[in-house]
Amino acid sequence: PPAAQAPAGVEWVVEIWVDPDWHAAQDVDDPCPSAGMPVVVPLHQNSVLVGRTSASRNIHPEVDVVGDTGVSRRHVQLTTDGLRWWVEDLQSANGTYLGAAGQPLPAEPIAAGSRVELPDDGRIYVGAWTRLVVRKATPTEATL
Repeated sequence: PPAAQAPAGVEWVVEIWVDPDWHAAQDVDDPCPSAGMPVVVPLHQNSVLVGRTSASRNIHPEVDVVGDTGVSRRHVQLTTDGLRWWVEDLQSANGTYLGAAGQPLPAEPIAAGSRVELPDDGRIYVGAWTRLVVRKATPTEATL
């Protein structure tokens, strides 16, 4: 019989951060939650939905941005070819913004429906306070 193959490890993760600076730049009434360590979500597929779960609408994103009501149910699609990532805004209510580490916060959203390549140091800003960072998994995270 053929040898059993071990399941492939996780190669990529997305960090979900609460970003007080992004919150301060938004015109929202919702208070900003405490910023702390990010939630790390392993990415098991080449295309993942970012948004908020809605049981009644049967929407269950792979990257669930819990609590940030500025994030649409189906906000962003992240897609990879294994080396690079693309970001596509799914006609979200509040837009999707791309920035870079160490740079000023972005002021203009990406165009809805178009795929934009995520730079190596790219940051994705959505909702009232959420910053997403896609990166290679650490050896420990690769076993998730």
